[in-house]
Amino acid sequence: MDEAEILIEGRTEHRLPPAKKDRTEKQLERHGKGPADRAHRSAFHNPAMADCRTRSVLLMDYMLDTEWFNKPQIYTLDTLCATGSRINRWLTELPTEKAERLVLTGADLDEEALEFAKINCPNVEFKHKDARQVLLSSGWQWIDIDPFGSPAPFLDSAMQSSARRAVMEITATDTAALTGSSASACLRRYGAKVRTDEMAHDSALRLLMATVARTASTHDRCIIPLLSSWDSHHIRVSVKVHRSIQAANVLENQLGWRVAMPTSDELQAAVEAGLHPQGRDGEQPFCLLPLAHPIRRDDKRISGPLWTGPLFDPDVLSSMTVERATTMCGDDAETAVRHLVGEAELAHVPSLIITDMLPKFCDVGGPPKILDLISGLKERGYQAAIARWGAPAIRTNAPWNDVLEVTQSCFD
Repeated sequence: MDEAEILIEGRTEHRLPPAKKDRTEKQLERHGKGPADRAHRSAFHNPAMADCRTRSVLLMDYMLDTEWFNKPQIYTLDTLCATGSRINRWLTELPTEKAERLVLTGADLDEEALEFAKINCPNVEFKHKDARQVLLSSGWQWIDIDPFGSPAPFLDSAMQSSARRAVMEITATDTAALTGSSASACLRRYGAKVRTDEMAHDSALRLLMATVARTASTHDRCIIPLLSSWDSHHIRVSVKVHRSIQAANVLENQLGWRVAMPTSDELQAAVEAGLHPQGRDGEQPFCLLPLAHPIRRDDKRISGPLWTGPLFDPDVLSSMTVERATTMCGDDAETAVRHLVGEAELAHVPSLIITDMLPKFCDVGGPPKILDLISGLKERGYQAAIARWGAPAIRTNAPWNDVLEVTQSCFD
């Protein structure tokens, strides 16, 4: 352990096995920025998850201020903890009185990683066991699931063992399956199909949320989304979980379909279901439809079944300020929360408009400047905000024709 490499993430000092000396300079540079592989260190640590861990600290801090947890101690499990970086950040960056409420357990099958986890977090219980066994050992109030690949194998145990009120944070790195690039894996793991189009990552988020919700309902539980994100190689959803005998009925109202190039009748159905604020007028790229809407499963325009409800809690988004993030988690935390506060007033809006697509629907030479588009929509009395998204995109409650008119005016 004398050869441990010290890494600073957030405001937390973390000890890791040193990077392997036979790595090339190019590989070492990549592992400082992007997804790690298991050949980089003898125990796994992914620097690309730093922003994800920052949001986890901020979300836990927020939730411990609410009335969701009505007991002094919060039984918390990091199911695949590796070297304990997430636990270490919770303990270091949360206010002391909140960190002391956590009864923490970490689990992993990598013995060397757990040795480092014990050094990083000496007062935490770590178990060298399969996460599914550990999940079933207690009624957990906070569960983090961050596997290498799909979280699907862990969800049933997590729901079965969760307390009457819990929070779950669930990461998926099998983005090829969730975005439909691997159609067979998408169907096999998630029981759905997803079009590989401009909305594939939003569909992937909604598919993961739907999978979590369906699993919850089989154990008489409902979910309430808190936060959702797509960052390069991974997708993550954070939800409240509570017991409810009405779980199955609630679930049906939150599932549905995404259809590309919808017909006028489909747009009308989307509007009537409250799933499409852009209205039914004009040719439009996408809309969401309720689960009960008749569709043909061989229709290549269709993705689903997906979660059609909100992906965020507006109060959680409002709490994700740059000032709070940098105060709690250090100066580098700004990237973790960029644009989230702006979306708070639109957390209920399910539609997403990718600005690069707008020239296909109006006579302009290219996509509008996103700030000009938002300003123009607000001048007309609508809500509009930059969406935290991989491509330039907005959320708005403006009708489609107004979006096109404002797009056109950006070039006049």
